[in-house]
Amino acid sequence: MMPTEEEKQQILEAQMENPDIPLGSAEQFLLTLSSISELNARLGLWVFKLDYEGMETVCGNNLINGNIISYW
Repeated sequence: MMPTEEEKQQILEAQMENPDIPLGSAEQFLLTLSSISELNARLGLWVFKLDYEGMETVCGNNLINGNIISYW
């Protein structure tokens, strides 16, 4: 979903060549995404946070039921 550097450059060049024509919603969205620092890391953290409670339940149940095999 992240724009490549080439896509970002093309959008910026088109914007500079035609300053009186507004960007389309897709182009504006891509520029907005590219302006967010560490977006991939932030999204990964968000996914982890949303899934954490379910993972905790599964791991806890496995520990209680003895389903985890120790390799030590």
